[in-house]
Amino acid sequence: MTEPVAQVEAWAVVVEGGCAPLVIEHLLEYAVTVEPPPDVLVVTMGDQGPPGIAGAPGPAGGSAFQRTAGHTLSALRAVYELDDQVHYLDYRDTAHIDLLLGITLSAASAGSPVNVQRSGVIDDSGWNWTPGRIWLGIDGALTQTPPADGFDVLIGAATSATSITLNFTDPIDLE
Repeated sequence: MTEPVAQVEAWAVVVEGGCAPLVIEHLLEYAVTVEPPPDVLVVTMGDQGPPGIAGAPGPAGGSAFQRTAGHTLSALRAVYELDDQVHYLDYRDTAHIDLLLGITLSAASAGSPVNVQRSGVIDDSGWNWTPGRIWLGIDGALTQTPPADGFDVLIGAATSATSITLNFTDPIDLE
């Protein structure tokens, strides 16, 4: 028995475009595509795009970061970090006074992220400071009254009624 012989026909394709014609001839079937060069589009002015995803917290000129709240925290309080959790720092807290992390920028519930700032300027329209020094107070509160006992921890200075510049100092034991 003889095998049937497959019949192959020659074919040709001509592609015309912005360049010289391309002629392809072959005995086997192949598909060839030729894409024209992309059009060049020059944009000189465009519209504002949609806002992107919020970036890392922090003001210009300061250092801020996120940590995990160890319990419910309020904004604008001094905190320390221990075992990957943030807690209020009290001026009488002998065990943690050397762990001052920064000032909370946001409130947070236990287990959720809290923004903390360590340097730079913090502004808050709810403040009513007299320009001058700011110290660590009770449960992380900021105060302009220096402590008489516990530890003297200078947080920074008020530069206006609504603004403080952070400048942490090492604690001084007053007892």
